[in-house]
Amino acid sequence: MRIRLAFGVLFYVNLLLSAFAAAQEIKPAFAKEAQGDWYVLAAHQHNKNITVDKGTVSKITITADSVLWPNPEKADTPLVSAKCVRASVSTDPKKPSDPNELVSTVVGSLCPKQNAQLAARWRITPDNDVLLLLVEVAEYKGNRNGTYSGAAPSDVIFICQRNPLPAATKPDPVADAKRFVSTWAVLGELDDANSARTRPQGNVEFTSSDFYKRGTYKADAKPGMDGTWKLVAAQGDRGRIDFGFRSGIEFQGRSPSLYTFHGDDLLMIVYPEAEKGEALKNPELRQPPTHFGSDGSRNMWILRRVTEAKK
Repeated sequence: MRIRLAFGVLFYVNLLLSAFAAAQEIKPAFAKEAQGDWYVLAAHQHNKNITVDKGTVSKITITADSVLWPNPEKADTPLVSAKCVRASVSTDPKKPSDPNELVSTVVGSLCPKQNAQLAARWRITPDNDVLLLLVEVAEYKGNRNGTYSGAAPSDVIFICQRNPLPAATKPDPVADAKRFVSTWAVLGELDDANSARTRPQGNVEFTSSDFYKRGTYKADAKPGMDGTWKLVAAQGDRGRIDFGFRSGIEFQGRSPSLYTFHGDDLLMIVYPEAEKGEALKNPELRQPPTHFGSDGSRNMWILRRVTEAKK
């Protein structure tokens, strides 16, 4: 009897230990370094920077298992709220799982079907502590152009930082020309609303007349793209900058572009990457973007002065 009892106790203890070990192995949807408030630098959906409409001074709040992006105009209805768990790990070596792949249950004004179970994923860039977060708000159909992309109507990609954004500064070509001259860390880079090119140590150096975009802080490294720049009269609330590309995927000469400073140390730029028709032949016919965001024809840089960024 005593032997049976001892075996029973041992079995029960082992069962408890196994359950405890299994519980320990279950990771929260969001690690501690991702939890808390994040301030939205840009959020793209369907090839459009929707923060232009929703207000750039907004934030998302992340807990161990949820994401909340409130609507400043409707306190009782968030733009999107997602309850998240870790997704199953793929066993297909040809289709590896994202390290932070999630399954989320979404509600909110951006979600056509409430309580739909959809995908989400996140990562934090190691050099600048920037959060990249993708939340599906609708069932995706078709081919994605990237893992972290806001090109599709179903996808919202957030690029966020920990600190609140300073208010946008009214453009001043004379004063801004001096502020441009510096080396800037790339916090986010969007091509076709896709952030795949956001890599550690990416930076853009502006001299008084030229710019050099590199993937390393080594000053003698060959730039991935370079050219000239000059500021011209502002276009409404946005500053105007004319790039003259000499190299890179935007190798096309004159590229009339837009910029906005948020304080002295945060700079956002939107520039055309391709021209069509007569404007392709005649640079003087080229026009700056009308929307301050990335899509199939416009790219976006989100930059922080290196004195304020981690190297």
